[in-house]
Amino acid sequence: MESETLNKHRILVLGANGQLGREFARLAPSYEYCHFRFDGRDVTDIMDENSVSAAIHEFAPDYVINCAAYTAVDKAETDRDACFATNAKACQHISKAVKKADARLVHFSSDYVYHSYDGFPLTESSPTRPQGVYAQSKLEGEKLIRESGVQALILRTSWVVSSFGHNFVKTMLRLGREKEQLNVVSDQFGTPTYTLHLASAVMDILIQTETNPDKMPLFNDTYNYSPEGIISWYDLAKEIMNLEGLDCKVLPIPTTAYPTPAVRPHWSVMSKRKIRAAFDLETSHWHAALRECLEDLDKSGL
Repeated sequence: MESETLNKHRILVLGANGQLGREFARLAPSYEYCHFRFDGRDVTDIMDENSVSAAIHEFAPDYVINCAAYTAVDKAETDRDACFATNAKACQHISKAVKKADARLVHFSSDYVYHSYDGFPLTESSPTRPQGVYAQSKLEGEKLIRESGVQALILRTSWVVSSFGHNFVKTMLRLGREKEQLNVVSDQFGTPTYTLHLASAVMDILIQTETNPDKMPLFNDTYNYSPEGIISWYDLAKEIMNLEGLDCKVLPIPTTAYPTPAVRPHWSVMSKRKIRAAFDLETSHWHAALRECLEDLDKSGL
């Protein structure tokens, strides 16, 4: 039944060369009832309105998944125009073209939009007080999507890790093999989101949306998505060393001892109650997500 229903549905993935885009490409063969197209910037430049419009007109997708993002958080502080062009203005281009095509959009935002703390996991209605250029650009992108009136699923996620690209897990593995001791911030809290889990959750939502009319209205909303639990960067680094058997001592330091151009959120622990209720999704614990990511890296020889 699902295969028949989804047989003609077409999915365009933008930002296909990044961590998340490559994860969707890896998953694609498992969804034979979907027809995917993967566009990197060399094919479709999301900052060029004409390029975006042409790609969507040509492929005529039912869903556009925007995996493209400017994620150099510190560099953004001196590269504001480029950051906003990718994370905000491009959202306007994509939304306009997606709406014109009568398609739907999946977009990824960030825990950075919150920058608030009341002692409890952040909910989608928690105050948004973005600090720094990256955080501001991500929230602006969300606003432009909503103002466009396009049907859009926006997922706010945190601490993205993967076997692809550059991320905290891969950095810790490299440094853990090179150094005897590392200092890691211990007063910023959240959970690492494994791209395989995130991409799988998106595909699950698309299937539910297409096969269950009751789910259709739930698509056009904003949700948090990350693993369960609470951990600091320091604790995460220690567990990476432990699971990989690396003889590297990890020492805790406060954020004040590791100043960066961009302000990092102290609290990135997000409630997933809303997305679980809407789509009956299971969200794994951060430890299970980390284990899977490390196993994937081991298989890749990284």
